[in-house]
Amino acid sequence: MIASENNAPRALILTGFGINCEEEMAAAYRLAGGAPTIVHLNEVLHGRVSIHDFDILNFPGGFSFGDDLGSGVVLANKLRYRQTGAAGRTLLSDIREFVAAGKFVLGICNGFQVLVKLGLLPNLGGNFEPEVTLTHNASGRYEDRWVRLVVNPQAKTPFLSGLTTLEVPVRHGEGRLVVPDAATRARIVALGLNCLTYAGHDDLETGTYPLNPNGADLNCAGLTDPTGHIFGLMPHPEAYLAGCNHPDWGLKKRRGELKDEGEGLAIFKNIVRYLQPYPPAPSPAGEGEPDDAFLVEEGRPHYERRQQRPAGLTTSVKDDVFTADKGKWDALKQYSRQMRKAPTEAENELWQALRGQKLGVAFRRQHAIEGYIADFVSLADKLIIELDGGYHNEPEQADYDRGRTQALEERGYQVLRFANEQVMNQLPQVLQAITANLNKNTQA
Repeated sequence: MIASENNAPRALILTGFGINCEEEMAAAYRLAGGAPTIVHLNEVLHGRVSIHDFDILNFPGGFSFGDDLGSGVVLANKLRYRQTGAAGRTLLSDIREFVAAGKFVLGICNGFQVLVKLGLLPNLGGNFEPEVTLTHNASGRYEDRWVRLVVNPQAKTPFLSGLTTLEVPVRHGEGRLVVPDAATRARIVALGLNCLTYAGHDDLETGTYPLNPNGADLNCAGLTDPTGHIFGLMPHPEAYLAGCNHPDWGLKKRRGELKDEGEGLAIFKNIVRYLQPYPPAPSPAGEGEPDDAFLVEEGRPHYERRQQRPAGLTTSVKDDVFTADKGKWDALKQYSRQMRKAPTEAENELWQALRGQKLGVAFRRQHAIEGYIADFVSLADKLIIELDGGYHNEPEQADYDRGRTQALEERGYQVLRFANEQVMNQLPQVLQAITANLNKNTQA
């Protein structure tokens, strides 16, 4: 389960092989209220870190592999073809599952180039094959300057929610987007995927150099995929986090125009704010529920009564049960559905052993309870089963887990926790422990 102190969305920031903007990106997430973690790409490729333990996957700027074969090309090929720990799997296949689970990907400058070369952007065909490219600036030179950007009002990505213009720097030699044909160009425009364009001082889109520093088709400074979950841009919002980052900060200060926050920070605050309601959050202590828990079904109350199970008999629970008030349920239901569509290997293994009342009781998976999402729960028995990846051994996560367990126990639930490795290597023992608790509940 993804969680962090204060429920901050977790941002995985990849580094290594010439990437050099990871610290600025981490600073952006910290200032925005997120929980960034910088990891060398090899840690992910070798299976020691899973991207699925995070909410946002980030590809920072830099010069991956020296850009010897073109910006982002070598790194993109490494992600597409290099197999990870699991046989036959690549990081690209993991990213596909990551996005299918409703999570987010951000690429800046060289990271944007990687996303384009991987086929993650614009991904019109849905098959993650390259459809556009980024090549050398039309100026024939490396561009290091500040630019103005206009946000496409059709843009669907939460990264740009509420924004209309931005002023941020560019630092690239290969930032010119090339769209190969009119049909592709028309689809990008029709879907609003061309989410950021270079603009003049009048905030109108422009192709004039140096206001458009690279000569990009569609005057494009950034793209999203059709879902809005993948976002890439050539400029560097992480380089404008404070007002004094601006080259004219002194003049702005004398004019009374200097702000504490830089305009680039808004992008990171947007995604953190968007994700904040979704990860499970502790509910206030001391609000225990009665034995016959009051439930809400789209505003219409009903009750789920605890069912006593005579030995040898199975029970089932009404399928449409809502163990949270309508506001929390609406906030969490989409996240729950997405997680059911992309379970971890251990979650899928245990679900196959629980589903269909194989243990004599109906279990639900990724079910919202108050402000939490339980991995598995038998509502009739008020038994919750949580599966933990390695991240749960970290001190701050362990503290959060203890608080979460206490809050659920105060509401009458029992929580069993198992490590992913236990499920994968000792499934019979895990099932035996679950059955023992179910039998104990029956005898109570």
